[in-house]
Amino acid sequence: MCCKECKVPVCITCIKERHNGHVFIETLELYNILKEDITKYVSDIKSREIPLTQTTLTQAIQGRLEMTEAIRKVRSDLVSDAALAKKLIDQNLESGVKVMDEIENLVIADSFHKESGIRDTLSDLQNIVRQYDDSNTSNRLAELINCYSYPKSHPVQKRTPIASDITYFPKSLTLEEAGEMFGYLSIQAKGVHELKLIKESTDKKTLIQIKFPPIVEKIMSFEISGIAHTSHISYVNDEIALFSDNNSKLVFANKRGEVAKEKFEMLTSGYGCHAITQERDLLITDLSKHQICKLTKEQKILPVIKLGAWTATALCCSQRNGDILVGMFLKHNVKVVRYNNKGNPLFENPQNKGNQVYHTPCYLSENINGDICVSDWNRESLIVSDREGCHRFSYSGSGSRFYPRGIINDDV
Repeated sequence: MCCKECKVPVCITCIKERHNGHVFIETLELYNILKEDITKYVSDIKSREIPLTQTTLTQAIQGRLEMTEAIRKVRSDLVSDAALAKKLIDQNLESGVKVMDEIENLVIADSFHKESGIRDTLSDLQNIVRQYDDSNTSNRLAELINCYSYPKSHPVQKRTPIASDITYFPKSLTLEEAGEMFGYLSIQAKGVHELKLIKESTDKKTLIQIKFPPIVEKIMSFEISGIAHTSHISYVNDEIALFSDNNSKLVFANKRGEVAKEKFEMLTSGYGCHAITQERDLLITDLSKHQICKLTKEQKILPVIKLGAWTATALCCSQRNGDILVGMFLKHNVKVVRYNNKGNPLFENPQNKGNQVYHTPCYLSENINGDICVSDWNRESLIVSDREGCHRFSYSGSGSRFYPRGIINDDV
């Protein structure tokens, strides 16, 4: 007999001690059961595991070849950079030597000219002395008086060189400064563990600057019930956040996806329609009443900003100073208005129909410089303006069509 639960042969002693209460079957029956399981397992290996493993192996080989080619190219670029640096150094050396040759020729020519003048003056002085000696010795007093009856001046001028000094002050070039003559190396690690290995391998082994692009890793994922899909998220605290969809539904849920009991009804746009203030209060757009409301910690809804006839399309709250940014439209006109935390307008960036940077501001954010970053679905662009509302630049993706949604900025 065999134990059906443990799938092993048993004897009378085993039945009484180790398998008491279990179900027992014939050995042949267990054999057939195990054979069927093993057959299915082997069939799955043949049909799925082996092809998948072969594909994985092919991808691994292809990845190794691509990385080898990338490393070869980097090595070639490094050699090219070094060759260019050497060429520039040689050119600079050649130019410096040429300059010194020209200065030397100039100094020598100037010195020869001045030396010649000094020699002529010296010869004149020596002739005067010699004439005096001859006249004095021969007692030709009349000749002596006639030659020197009028004093002659022969000033000895100081002949200064064209350059009083020339000195070279060598620069003690460090290895770090030499490394600045090269570009930088960018290495994209697959994960945090791989990043640590690469950093340990390259740390302090080269003067080439190495940059590591940021690694984005999924921390968690969960499903939210009560909404069709997640269009916008406002982080409330470590335990709860507000989620919304395009059907004007808003729910609070924790990081396990469990919906909180607190619920409220409000007609809102569903895109960037809520934000968190510095005081951790929740701001929400109210479409029907054309206003921005605050949901306090006590779950009270208080109006903060009256928009008149304008309709809000996006909302954000500055984490730098508490200002409130609201994107809105009225017929064909669009604008982004900045309010203080009391709801008083500070400035607005209006646009008329003929000159519109924005079409529909769906999401708003503010970076550390105070720039206003707008995600505009209909413009298919991320649009950035400075804090005064002047357009700085737009980004429309690279290659394929670009439909930006939620946007957030870091604090660096």
